[in-house]
Amino acid sequence: MTKPKLSATELDTLLIDWIDGDGHLAAINEVEARELGIEVTGNVPLERVYSSTSAQLLRAIARGEQPADASFPVWVNSPRYNEIPMIASVLPDGPRGLAVVKQALSPSVLGIGPELIERVEILSQMIGAATEACWCIEFLEPVDTSLAEEEIVDRIFSNESRWRACNEAMARLYRVPEGLDFNIQPVSRYFPDTDINRQMIRDLVRSNYRLDHAAAVDRRHDGSEMMVENDFRAAIKDGLLVRLWGTTRDIGPYKQREQQLSDRADTMLDILSATPDPILVISENGIVLAANPATEAAWGRSAEQILGRPIQEFVETRNATDKLRQAALDADESELDLGMISADDNRDIWRFRSALMEGETRRYVLTARRKTKRRTRRLAEEAV
Repeated sequence: MTKPKLSATELDTLLIDWIDGDGHLAAINEVEARELGIEVTGNVPLERVYSSTSAQLLRAIARGEQPADASFPVWVNSPRYNEIPMIASVLPDGPRGLAVVKQALSPSVLGIGPELIERVEILSQMIGAATEACWCIEFLEPVDTSLAEEEIVDRIFSNESRWRACNEAMARLYRVPEGLDFNIQPVSRYFPDTDINRQMIRDLVRSNYRLDHAAAVDRRHDGSEMMVENDFRAAIKDGLLVRLWGTTRDIGPYKQREQQLSDRADTMLDILSATPDPILVISENGIVLAANPATEAAWGRSAEQILGRPIQEFVETRNATDKLRQAALDADESELDLGMISADDNRDIWRFRSALMEGETRRYVLTARRKTKRRTRRLAEEAV
């Protein structure tokens, strides 16, 4: 009696997919669809299910470029951002193509050492639990790095690619809806081909595919723009760019705050520039750190002649720095009179108000107003 031939469709307890002659994933059974959480409609790259190395092996077998062993190990992508070791066998299944039958086995059966397994688990857990967004772009069509710079940039954006092993923090950053696998989304949806992103990739190529703090404008899942900062690394094999990976940070709030501070600083400078009274900032030891334009007009000295010099050089009154520091600390006596020496050697009495600026280093803001000649003369007569 002839023994009936086993059909791949009858193996309904195993993970099975079918590969066409071009090396594309044509279909999967219900078990695989359920276990991996995916659907296959039309020709899908093998990297959707398999690691890049396993996909290359199966593609070569499907195209007749390499014979298949009776059974061999493969790595299958899991919906939990890791890869599962399995043992696979292939068999022809008529017009459906080549069936790949898989079963998950223990690492020891696959000949993988316990230490290696532990390291892989630790790295996977670290990446998965990281609060910073970690990502990897895998090029299903590797990019030839020997091409001209602009051609490399074009191909990085146009060659078929996919997300691989992006962590949950990445999905949160791009506001991917709960339950939707970030790794199956198109790369271009979040990393669009724009002028600023192209410039970032040019910088990446020029830095030999290692770049930190690279600014880009990405898109969230809902299409809204987001300013981010990336750290890039690359995997290049035989002159072909096969993967880019790194971390991403949302710097939009930081840039917004930076712009607000810059705008506020510009406004304050405009106000200070328009103020008719001299205003200076001095350090704890009396060095002039800043001065408004009215300071130059009041004492006939340019900013270059004032900045970086001790204020005592322009003051006739002794121990001017100590007195200004004391005035800033005395709430009742924050004003004092100082004799100022102008560039033409004239002497005038100016009333100073001193205020302390708290920070990592102490600084003092001084505002000055010239006392009238009549009042100055009266004070001198009263002093006699």
